[in-house]
Amino acid sequence: MMDLKIFKQEFDPILIDFIEKKRKKLKIYKNQDLIHNLSHLTKLLESGKRIRPYLSFLSYKAYGGTENKAVIELLIFLEIFHMFCLVHDDIMDKSGYRHNVKTMQEFAKSNITFSSDKTHYGESIAILVGDFLLAWAFEILLKNKKFKNEIEERIRNIFFKLIEEVIIGQFLDVNTSSRNDVSQAEIFQKTTLKTAGYSFAWPMIIGASLVKDVEQDKFLNKFGLYLGMAFQIQDDLFDIIYDGTQLKKSSFNDMEQHQHTIFTNYILDKGRKDQREIIKEHWGKKINFNDKVMLRKVFKESGAIEYGKSLIEVNLKKAKSILKEASLPKEYNKTFLDFIDLISRRSY
Repeated sequence: MMDLKIFKQEFDPILIDFIEKKRKKLKIYKNQDLIHNLSHLTKLLESGKRIRPYLSFLSYKAYGGTENKAVIELLIFLEIFHMFCLVHDDIMDKSGYRHNVKTMQEFAKSNITFSSDKTHYGESIAILVGDFLLAWAFEILLKNKKFKNEIEERIRNIFFKLIEEVIIGQFLDVNTSSRNDVSQAEIFQKTTLKTAGYSFAWPMIIGASLVKDVEQDKFLNKFGLYLGMAFQIQDDLFDIIYDGTQLKKSSFNDMEQHQHTIFTNYILDKGRKDQREIIKEHWGKKINFNDKVMLRKVFKESGAIEYGKSLIEVNLKKAKSILKEASLPKEYNKTFLDFIDLISRRSY
């Protein structure tokens, strides 16, 4: 069974070919800025990890699927929808870079000679590029004729649920950032909807559902939940400990956007008074280099970092446990186990 690296090598040419064909068709409108921005979209897509379609493909094969190319040609809709989410998420988070590549709005605003409000212009272009991506994701899904009608309908219905959950998760993400007090249960709910379900459980369910009805499958749902929780906590941890010297990725974005994570929640709940005051003082504000050094010390000395690491470990162990209980073919059991290890070792 292919690992993530090999899958990406097979998946990417099909994905990029689809986008390039779309870009060429849009040349009939004779707008060079449109084509220029869509060229940058290709660059953003090329930087993706492909976790969602890979897990979907693995699940399809593990549950008895026999096709390869036809499934990959369908599963590019997941990656295109994911890029739609990222483009809009980067606007909400005011992000400048994603994996060392300028975000869509930053690229758009840096390539114009005049605008009364370059930030607004860049965000407007990014929203429109995101709209293209959403439409293309549906086009791939709705026009696909390589699977039986009942299978295609099943996938569409699952996709609608995925969309609803990720929007609610993003709503909670934005909504909780406007509040000072958020419970750990709310943070876990947001993580479940925005990351665990969207990035792990639902893609796996989609893949296996190309073979049979598995929406209530315990392994797919639980495995995805545990992996997704570990993955998101890792991301929140990296945002704190990342020093900003290796890639063009800023740190403490969550703090600057007044986001609630299990790390800030831990300090507000269990930290000393002075540690709580430091968090409150810097929340929602631009954080300079010296403040980042000081905040890293607060997160470490409060015990928040160790607490987060323990949650990552707990969720990865649960993922291994549910995998052990699953009656998957031996080779796929090992492939999923390798994927857990890949997640446990990842870094920016």
